[in-house]
Amino acid sequence: MPQILKQIEHIIVVMLENRSFDNMCGWLYGGAQGAPKTYLPASAGGQPDPYEGLNDQLFNPVDAGYFEGKPSQTYPVFPHANATDMPNPDPKEDYPNVNYQLFGPDPPSQNPRWKNLGFVINYETVTGANIPVQIMEPFSPEQVPVISTLAKSFAVCDRWYSSVPTDTWPNRAFVHAGTSNGNVINGNPPNPFDWNVDTIFNVLESTGNSWKVYCDTTLTPSLTYSMFPKLWPYALNRFAHFDDFEADCRKGALPQYSFLEPSFVENPNDEHPPHDVLAGEQFLLDIWTAVSTSPQWNQTLLLITYDEHGGTYDHVMPPWGATPPDAKSSPGQQGFGFDRFGVRVPMVAVSPSIQEGTVFRSDSAVPYDHASIPATLRDWLNIPDSKMLPSLRVRNAPTLGQLLTLTKPRADLPTIPSPGVAKQTATLLPANSLQRSLVSADAIRQGKDPHVALSNVVTKKDAIEYFSRPHGSGTVPGPISK
Repeated sequence: MPQILKQIEHIIVVMLENRSFDNMCGWLYGGAQGAPKTYLPASAGGQPDPYEGLNDQLFNPVDAGYFEGKPSQTYPVFPHANATDMPNPDPKEDYPNVNYQLFGPDPPSQNPRWKNLGFVINYETVTGANIPVQIMEPFSPEQVPVISTLAKSFAVCDRWYSSVPTDTWPNRAFVHAGTSNGNVINGNPPNPFDWNVDTIFNVLESTGNSWKVYCDTTLTPSLTYSMFPKLWPYALNRFAHFDDFEADCRKGALPQYSFLEPSFVENPNDEHPPHDVLAGEQFLLDIWTAVSTSPQWNQTLLLITYDEHGGTYDHVMPPWGATPPDAKSSPGQQGFGFDRFGVRVPMVAVSPSIQEGTVFRSDSAVPYDHASIPATLRDWLNIPDSKMLPSLRVRNAPTLGQLLTLTKPRADLPTIPSPGVAKQTATLLPANSLQRSLVSADAIRQGKDPHVALSNVVTKKDAIEYFSRPHGSGTVPGPISK
């Protein structure tokens, strides 16, 4: 296989939570925001397809009578959100609810009648929200200045899809392992032994390539660590705090591959609704500051993405034709064949070797999804097939080899505006499924009954108290102990 990204020595992936492409980047270009400067791959004659952002003709119906031809009020997409902690309450993003968001009352089809028209109805139905229009309120570039400035100053992909039309654990599993082991929901309760597969970190370890997972938390274990039993042996030397990441940037001591996690529970900055996106923006600004001032900056590629859309509106129908990764996924849970992708999410690529104002799409017939991350690591590090993850999805995935078009690193650094002060998330809000999954995984890892542990976790405050108790979760090797 040809080596890619030869000028890069360090790849960093930051994965935030539960925001669609339209929700974060839909208004990035167009109108007063201007147009991209270049598209990748370069168009062979003719003009490339325009940036697939939002427009004021997009809408969702308010009630299900619309699907029966009855008169129905519709909500247009908004030019900006009314607040940076929307939507509130949290939408649903598990497999059945995502199907309704995308296909309405019809079963999934390659020729759907109601493309992406079920978001508002689903949101009101499953949450009882008094203001379901919230789901149609994306953020303007001015509201999320950090990710917007980075996207315009470097590159953004407007056709990057989550790997599965469902929630967190299955999609993060595709980033780390190229498969969710046939799972289409986090689990009830989530059990790490249902995800007991090799990860890209195991591959890097076996091939002598360096890696670390850095977490912006001092209370909970790493989510990546919690999910995969095959990572538990690497507790002490491969999992670290975010301040360790900042120190490694300063010292020029980054590993070849870094994966960064936000805080999901205490002082959350993961952007999971209804957590204020400004907290995530500040996290990105801190990452940008550390990376761009590092002596390794010219040799670094920073990738910023989201695990899945979290129930927030996106207007582009995910494509079919995805490759099932393995036998357990053909089909997997709930009869899903892993033959279509999940909803679009942002992917922003940052490097001084990337031309300003770039919009990129796959350079093959296969679209980008999260499996492109391990595929990129494979070709970048020349990992032989015999050592690589067996996932067929990864084997077929396009890589990011086309991104670095500049032969000489840029000397300019964009000025990133401060995002402002985030609202604190109320601790008495219901614990979301991800927060509960961390509790469940921690209990199972300690040999305890997850049902008992979860019976006492109703609110976010309960999850914080669970991890604050001296029961081992915060002190066992591996989470993030110093």
